[in-house]
Amino acid sequence: MTADGLRVSTGAMLAADGAGLDTALGAVLPWFLVLNAAFCLGLADSAVAEAGRHLTRTTLTHTGAALRDAPVTRRGFAQLKIRADALRAFLGDTLTALETGRDDAMLRVLQVKALAGETAAEVTDGAMQLCGGSAFRKELGLERRFRDSRAARVMAPTTDALHDFVGRVATGLPLFDEANR
Repeated sequence: MTADGLRVSTGAMLAADGAGLDTALGAVLPWFLVLNAAFCLGLADSAVAEAGRHLTRTTLTHTGAALRDAPVTRRGFAQLKIRADALRAFLGDTLTALETGRDDAMLRVLQVKALAGETAAEVTDGAMQLCGGSAFRKELGLERRFRDSRAARVMAPTTDALHDFVGRVATGLPLFDEANR
């Protein structure tokens, strides 16, 4: 887009000159991080649902038992479901913090994307393991969810950067030091 000679009235400014980063952090970043976390929750939920269907429908030829009949398999499935449900609860708490203006709202916003990215990666990886070689078949869609879950870890702000931000905020430091602002 180009706008040679365009004049924009001062009333149309989103923020004062030099306040762009603060505006982005206060207005854009919370939405981006929360929506990214919601996407990750969707990945985790859909991986759990698909793994559950596979474990229920798939039987061992030599015994006729469904994969879900093995206690170790049920335990692994339960762990995935618990992780996805825990993420849902944390995301809900983050939304409540934002809606009510709680003091920890920004901390929750930073935490939720980091937690969501890690949870989606762990849950999709676990679903792949539970479903074995079948997980690589395109019909199940787990291999795609597995790949997609990796994006949240590396999409800026990365999980590593978010861990630093959370550590800074939680210990009373400013989100950015002046040299990196």
